[in-house]
Amino acid sequence: MNVLLLTSHAIAEHDDLEMFTRMGLPVYSIGGAYDEVPFEGKRPAIPGVIRYPELEAATNDQRARLSAELGDPGDRIDWAKARLAPAVVDWADVIIVHHFPEQWIGGQWDALAGKRIVWRTCGQSDPRLEAAMSRYRAQGLGVVRYSPREREAFTAWGAFAGEDALIRFGKDPAEWSGWTGETPAVANITQHMRQRGDACGYAFWEAATRDLWATPAGPGSEDMEGGTGPLDYEAMRAYLRDRRAYLYTGTRPASYTLGLIEAMMTGIPVVSIGPRAFVPSALFEPLAPIVLDDPGMARQALRRLLTSPDEAAEISEAQRARAIELFGLDGVMAQWHDFLRTGRA
Repeated sequence: MNVLLLTSHAIAEHDDLEMFTRMGLPVYSIGGAYDEVPFEGKRPAIPGVIRYPELEAATNDQRARLSAELGDPGDRIDWAKARLAPAVVDWADVIIVHHFPEQWIGGQWDALAGKRIVWRTCGQSDPRLEAAMSRYRAQGLGVVRYSPREREAFTAWGAFAGEDALIRFGKDPAEWSGWTGETPAVANITQHMRQRGDACGYAFWEAATRDLWATPAGPGSEDMEGGTGPLDYEAMRAYLRDRRAYLYTGTRPASYTLGLIEAMMTGIPVVSIGPRAFVPSALFEPLAPIVLDDPGMARQALRRLLTSPDEAAEISEAQRARAIELFGLDGVMAQWHDFLRTGRA
């Protein structure tokens, strides 16, 4: 079964490409996987990934030709994904789309006739998008959800496009492990938290970390007090292992993020923003061991972790076990195997 991936997120692309490769499936991803600096430099190259020069050539030719003929793809993001090359369509047995489903699924639905198409949700949906995808669901679109909150929230809002399987994002516990908490500081990894403001819970962060030693990381964090700036892959893993506690402030409207999974699985104790402080609250999934709506209470919890290594270690152990149960790669791969074979997981 040949798997074609369409994503617009370097880390999501890396994780799925590695997962399907480990599963022994032929997989081609239209993204940065085959560049000299794969995955925008945020993740290492994946051993064992099969190259498909003929598909890469067809993809590059399609992107160049349509850009010349039609100009900037605009909200279609990338012509090579919005108008798949015929050779790529012919090769694929199943097409899995993470992002921009209106453009990458709906915009070329008729051209993909006869192919198995799957919308793999990733926390970016809303009632309008659900309604739009319902049309294709009625014509055979498969839907794999990443959180049960989507079903609950969109059903309540009368705009649920359906679900064939609930399969969470997967991480390898061997890759995300080794927390020691030697540095009694508060961690967070977000892209441009301060610049994006409420979309990333910046006000909650500011209030909850006031008077605490906090060292936020990620692009744009250099503009925050104590910020480290961007970290490469190995430095980021070392950062998560070393810091005593993590404050998760969410990324709206996602129920949870890849960064939360990596923190929880590494073992750094996570204090999370609560659903009433997160809008839209119905989509938020409280997965961290400590979830608080009030930033003052979050500050107290963080201070306790910073000053009590034993308590932090106890929370770490239980939290990591929970993360492996929910997101462990072996279990997620088994679910994908069942879904691709039967349509259910």
